Amino acid sequence: MKKFKLYNIGIIAVIVLIFSFLFRGTFFSAQAERSQQLDIGTPTPSSDGGETGEQVQNATGSDEIPPADLAGSGDYLSALPTPIPGESLVFFVPTDNDATATVLYLYNTDTVAHIVALRGFSYNGVLVYSLNINVGASSFLRLASDSIASAPPPSWATPAPIITNFTDFTYLASLSLPKGVKAEGYVIFNPGTGVVNPRLDQGAIPLRFSTDPAKVFMPVTSNNP
Repeated sequence: MKKFKLYNIGIIAVIVLIFSFLFRGTFFSAQAERSQQLDIGTPTPSSDGGETGEQVQNATGSDEIPPADLAGSGDYLSALPTPIPGESLVFFVPTDNDATATVLYLYNTDTVAHIVALRGFSYNGVLVYSLNINVGASSFLRLASDSIASAPPPSWATPAPIITNFTDFTYLASLSLPKGVKAEGYVIFNPGTGVVNPRLDQGAIPLRFSTDPAKVFMPVTSNNP
């Protein structure tokens, strides 16, 4: 009888150990998966409550130096952002090498502040740029992919532009625009400077925005007879 009790106790102990190992494995796997998701998709809040963001590419140096984390392959379609309900997802092609820069305007016509998600993708759809921008109620923000001249005109000084360093490796970008937020932008040429000087005529080409990423590269055209 005593041996029978010990046998039952042994079986129970083994079962408890098995379930314990299974629970630990599941728990740590879930934690690792959550950590990976946060690292990729959740920006780190800034201390001043302003814009938040995570820039995957190099923040300094030449715009033509590839980001350290730029992958060699990717799935273009699966990498594109999922539309946020109630927001307009638009795509555009930025230009940001050592001789060009992209300027974006964000207008918030709503009476409450909104967060605008800006994302950039490499030629194979890998996420290489991520920035969340806090646009105050009834306010305006300017973004530039290069540094601004030390003495910009008043319209560029207040509010100060946000630097959005796409580098030459962002081939496609997206903006998720909440209700009431409008966007516009253009590409400028600044050969040999790497600095945007609004007081100089640097030439500009308007950006083309589209809700369909394919139409950014291949716009629909019609031939009238």
